[in-house]
Amino acid sequence: MADFCFFANYYFDQVDDPQYLKKRALAKSVFEFVGDISGGKYRDPEIYITNLCNDPLPSAPKGKTVYIPNAKALQGLEHIRDVLYKTNIEVIFAMSEQVNYWLQELGFYDSQDGYRNDAKPKRAGTESHPRYYAPSVNGCFKKICGNEYKADNRHSIFPILHVKNYPPEGRFLTYRPSYDRMRTTVSTLKMTHEGVD
Repeated sequence: MADFCFFANYYFDQVDDPQYLKKRALAKSVFEFVGDISGGKYRDPEIYITNLCNDPLPSAPKGKTVYIPNAKALQGLEHIRDVLYKTNIEVIFAMSEQVNYWLQELGFYDSQDGYRNDAKPKRAGTESHPRYYAPSVNGCFKKICGNEYKADNRHSIFPILHVKNYPPEGRFLTYRPSYDRMRTTVSTLKMTHEGVD
């Protein structure tokens, strides 16, 4: 298990070992995404990165998404709220379909468009051994991706695809208008503090 989310330490450390190049590329994609979407509003050291679940979880079957149990999601949300309380972070980029399902299911924000019901984990996945995540309705992430919502009625939150799919290309090309809209919205946000999660 990585000590840093998205191997962020490799972004700041010069790592020449070939086995770390993919990890560094993933870290770089996070920082480049924030820089591009925000129009360079934030310096790299101002970016805070965390996961909804920072504990090891059982692997999913090949080609499936690891399932985050409710208890782990709740623990992760408590951590996120604690971080937000102790910092001046105002903009959150919430990555992935499942993470956004849990954030809505646990009351962090609500898109009010049926996403939470559509993204509810399929029983076939939660009853599988090992368990995996799949939404009840395929393609439902398009409802919310790139839109601005308010987390805990305070923080701007934008659901996004995994950063490895940025910029959207190939099968993710249909998300490009969502990202263009998000870029415009983020660039016009009035910030009283600086910080990104």
